[in-house]
Order: sequence, then structure tokens, then C-alpha cells
Amino acid sequence: MNSARFFFGILLVSLGAVLALGAAEVIDSGEFISQWWPAVLVAAALVQIAVNPRHWLSPLFVGGLGVVLLLNTTETVDADVWPAAWAALLVVAGIGVLIGSLGGRSDAGDTADRVREFTAFGGRKLVSHSKSFEGGTLGAIFGGTELDLRDAELAPGASIDVFAAFGGAEIRVPVGWRVDTHGLPLFGGFENEVEGEGDEFSPALDINATVLFGGLEVKH
Repeated sequence: MNSARFFFGILLVSLGAVLALGAAEVIDSGEFISQWWPAVLVAAALVQIAVNPRHWLSPLFVGGLGVVLLLNTTETVDADVWPAAWAALLVVAGIGVLIGSLGGRSDAGDTADRVREFTAFGGRKLVSHSKSFEGGTLGAIFGGTELDLRDAELAPGASIDVFAAFGGAEIRVPVGWRVDTHGLPLFGGFENEVEGEGDEFSPALDINATVLFGGLEVKH
């Protein structure tokens, strides 16, 4: 299951339900959305941490921002706590910048045969060194994700499910691979720079993509 596709689907269903309740005059949908929209940031952060627990810093910042905004929009806490809350967020952001500038933890060097990536409100790069890469899922919502397969080798029937909404995905492959892309580009598009390369005996990668207001790029 593509975590980004599932998350975005739940988000749309929830929004539709709120609007329907508003139309039925059960709730004030405008007020409900204005109060609770930061919960989307918190939920996105929790899903990202669940999918990739090793990469928790960026989701932690997004989730923390969502909590602070949520406490503000719902008027749960006193205004006196805001200086401390924003200061804590700045500290987390600063730690993230320092880790990045000092070389911190890298996404490179993954030898797993399958990938499962979900990025929201940020970016992520994964370099695979798998010698029998089977595929997996890539997802990006209001962000971007890059998968570098130039040092990987394909298993038979390898396929990747890509979902990008208001964001993009980039997949890099070695020269000589045959890459087939198909799916649904809605207010977005696919760019397969390696289309037509390889032959029937070449390693083949199948990419099924759904792109909403975003893009998918395949290149060397």
C-alpha cells in the first residue's frame, strides 16, 4: 500500500464529510476547518514517522508546528506560552540545519530490496544499492522525493507505485534499463527521459504513477 496515496485519500474523504455535514447544517464547516486544519500537519508527521522511523527530525518539526498552530486555532492555551513554543520549534529547526550542514545521517547506502517512502512538507533522497531490487512505493505530498537506482540491480518483475500530490518524484536509473511509465497525470505530468532505451532482454522497471498537480521524472 502506498502510504501517501492512502493519506491523501483519507484527507479527501474527511474534507468531503466535513463539507457534507456543513451543507446539512449539522456543523459550521468553515469554522471547523479554520480550527482544525493544522491537524493535517500532525497526522502527516505521524504517518511519516511510522513509515520511516529512522528519519524523524523533519516530521517532528512539521508535527510540532501543527501542534502549535492547532493550540492557537482552537484557542486551547494562553497567549503567554507562544514565545516558548516558537522558541522550541526554532531550536528543532536549527538542529536539523546543523545536522544537514555537518553531514548528519544520510539516506544513502540502503541495500533493502524494497523501498517504502512517504514525504510530506519536505524532501527526501534515497540511494539504493540493492542487488535484487524488487520495487516498492514512493509518495510525496507538498514535497519531493528522489530515488537513485544507478547502483542497483533489478529483480524480475520490479515495479514502483508512485503517488505525488502538489509535489514531485524523481527516479534515476542506470543506462540500459527499460523503464515503462503509466498511470494518471492530473494537472501534472510524466517525463521519461529514458523511454525507448534497452530491448526485450534489458532489465525492466515498471512504474505506475498518480500525479496530482505535480510531476514524475525518470532519467539517468
